[in-house]
Formats: sequence, structure tokens, C-alpha cells
Amino acid sequence: MRWITFLFLLAGCMVGPDYKKPEMGMPSEYIEGNQPCSDEDLCRWWKQFNDPLLDELIEAAVKGNYDYRIALEQIVEARAQYQIQGSYLWPEIDLTAAATRTRYSQNTFSSSALASVASGQGTSAVSTAAAISPITQPVQNLFQVGFDAIWELDVWGKYRRGKRAAHDLWEASIDAAQNVMLMVISEVARDYVAIRSLQQQIVLIKKLVETDEELLQLAKVLFDAGLDNEIQVDDLIATYENDSAALPVLETSLKQTIFSLAILLGEQPETMTARFELMGSIPEGSGKVPAGLPSDLLRRRPDIRNAERELAAATEQIGVAVSNLFPQVSLTGNSAGYAGNKTSNWFNSGSRYWTIGPALNWDLIDFGRTYGQIKVQKSIQKQKLLTYENTVISALEDVEGALVAYFEEQKRNNYLTAEVEAERRAMELTRDQYAAGLIDESPVLDAMKTLLNAENLAIQSEQALTSDLIALYKALGGDWECSFSP
Repeated sequence: MRWITFLFLLAGCMVGPDYKKPEMGMPSEYIEGNQPCSDEDLCRWWKQFNDPLLDELIEAAVKGNYDYRIALEQIVEARAQYQIQGSYLWPEIDLTAAATRTRYSQNTFSSSALASVASGQGTSAVSTAAAISPITQPVQNLFQVGFDAIWELDVWGKYRRGKRAAHDLWEASIDAAQNVMLMVISEVARDYVAIRSLQQQIVLIKKLVETDEELLQLAKVLFDAGLDNEIQVDDLIATYENDSAALPVLETSLKQTIFSLAILLGEQPETMTARFELMGSIPEGSGKVPAGLPSDLLRRRPDIRNAERELAAATEQIGVAVSNLFPQVSLTGNSAGYAGNKTSNWFNSGSRYWTIGPALNWDLIDFGRTYGQIKVQKSIQKQKLLTYENTVISALEDVEGALVAYFEEQKRNNYLTAEVEAERRAMELTRDQYAAGLIDESPVLDAMKTLLNAENLAIQSEQALTSDLIALYKALGGDWECSFSP
């Protein structure tokens, strides 16, 4: 049995390249500024908005979103594939049992054959027994129980590489699920911010339309009195119609965004409308920027970790392909058990049987098929490497872009906030003049309209600022539980 020992020693070999995580050159800091950032800063980052309804919606989305639930099932699938690949390292053992009763034809052999059998000439002892048996014993029983085993020895590491690749893909599926979760949370937060912004814009537009109508009525009165011209009236009519036309657009956007949010939560759209019967404020996004170091992205971003795990799996698959260049050794057709023609002697020592032996299979000539498979796997591995590098670069671009958008929008928001304050003071002064009888109502209405337009721009800027902050948290890899295992 030395050959068996030799085969087991040989099974320690593994062909193909061993995986090493690629080194990526990362910048030492972001262009748009760096601040200390820890995992806690990214853990449930939406909690800093202090909005219970937003918290409720995000928790419901994590539980009910269909894309995320599908991704979780894909983890189960990948784990099962890993178990399947691991099973190939061990023998396949089957239990077999049979009880048969057979009647042989007595007219199978010719008379000359019978004579030859009777004299024992011209045939071997085995043939004689086989020939006599159907004649002298036309009915026979066979009782058999035993084990069959097939075991392909992993001499070149084919199945060990396959198991490693399956484990890498299992980990990749976990990261893919976390990436889906991150996108879902971000989209829920952005839709929520958009809903609150649209609600406030609708209120302002309604006030603006009311102001347009008052100005138009006043202009008509002045025109009828001969104190104003028709051009002024027509201009005010056009302004009134234009502002009124904006209202249905905002109403449509509000309803569509609410319906989109319902889909993210895995709920029917009709159930979501009731949650927004009351108007709420836009979550404040000013002064809440984490950043950290660019190198942290390699650890935080689930899409980067996913790309790295897929690269590892592709590298292991090269070894699986290379192993096909070498002979495959297996212990096949091995069996052991008991067989007898009577139940009384079924399990006697004389009824024992067994077979054992190695088998070798080697595709010596396959006209380049194996080398082609190796080239395919090497190309796939190269593609995964390029995908990983591109994912890292894209992640840096996401963060830099989000930082630029956030800081520039914060500047714009500061200007618009100052403009609103200035317009509000101007309107108060105009009202004071109107109360003192120094001016008529028209300047007051104009000042109110200017203030409403400024407030509308400020609301849109506030929405953009908070949305940019959400995009930044998404780009940084903001997590649900700050854990890399869902």
C-alpha cells in the first residue's frame, strides 16, 4: 500500500499563482480638506438629523427592501456553493443494498454446449459454473449490501483552489449586500429630503400665486382708473400664469418621490402618502462633514472590498485551470460489503467482498483546450484587477466630487440665507411705510414676492446641501452597524 501513501503525500502540492492583495497608491489627503474621521462617525450617520420619521423609514427599508433581501439570499447561495466546493475534497461514499430473485432460461444453451459443459471440456471452471447454474438452478437469489466509494485525490490543488475561490466569492457576496444596503439607505434619505423640500416649495408657490393675484387685481383697478397701462396688466397676467404652472409640476414630483420611497421600503405606494400628511422641515446638513484619510476607503467602501474579493477568486481559478494540465488520480470503483444467495449466509465471513485500486485520467491531447481555459482565466483575473483599480479610483472621485459639491453649496446657501434676511428686512420696512401711509400696497406685494422667491431658492439650496452630505456619507462607505458582516 505504499502507492497510497505516496499519493497522499503528493496531494500537498498546489499549482497556479497564490493570491496577493494588490498595492494601490493612495493620496495622503483629500483636495477639499481633511478632518479626523472614525467608524463611529459613519455608523448610523442619519441619526445626526434628529428626525424620528427618517429613522423609522430607514429601518423599514433595511428590513423590507427587495433588492437588499435578494442580496442577502445571494449570500446564502454563495455559502452553499462554498460547502459544495469543500465536499469535493472528500470521498463520495454510497450505501448500496439489493435483494433480487432471478430465473434463468433453460433453453439458452445448445445440446452440444450442454455436453461440453457436462464433460468439463472446452471451457474454464468459471464458464462451467456459469453454464451449469442456469440449467441446474434456474431460479437464484442474490442478497447484497455494501459501500461504494469514489475519491479523486486533490493532487494538484484543483479542489482546494476551487474551495478558496468559493470562499472569496462568499465574502464578495457579503460586501455586495452591504453595498446594496448603503445605496438603499442613501436613496431613502435623499428621497426624504426631497419630499420635505417639495412640501415647503409648494407652500411658497401657493403664497407666491396669491401675491401675484393680488398684484394683478391691484393693477386692474389702477388700469380701470387710468393710472396704469395695459402692458403692466399683461405682464402681471403672464407672471401669474407662469407661477401657477409651476404648482402642478411640484405636486407631481412630490407624489412621484413619495411613491419611489415606498418602493425602496418594499411597500405599496398608496400606504406611504399618509406618512407625509404633515409638513416637516428639511434635515439640516450644514457643518456635518466627516472625511478621514483616503486610505480608509479601501476598508470602508463595500464595493472596493467586493472587487478585491472577486479578484482573489479569479486568481484561485487560474490554479484550477492549470491543474487540468496534469493527470487526475482517483480511487474509483472501490467497494466493500457482503453478498450471498441465501439470507442465512448473507453476512458470513465467506460472503465478504472488496475492491480497491487507483485510476489515472490524463488528457494528453486536447488540441489546446486546456491552455485556452488557462488563458481565459488569466484574462478574467486581469479584468478583475482592472475593475478593482478602477473601483478605487472611482471611489476617490466620488468623495472628492461630494466634498466639492458640499462645500460650494454651503457657500451658496450662506449667500442665499443672507439674501433672505435682507429681503425680509426690506419687506418689513416697506410694510412700515405702507402703515404710515407713505406708499400704496403695490410695493409691499412686490417686496413679499421678492422674499418668497428668495426663500424658495434657499429651500432648494438647503435640499441640495443635505443631499450632498448624504452623497458624501455614501461615498465614504457609511455603514448600518459599522460592521462588515450583515
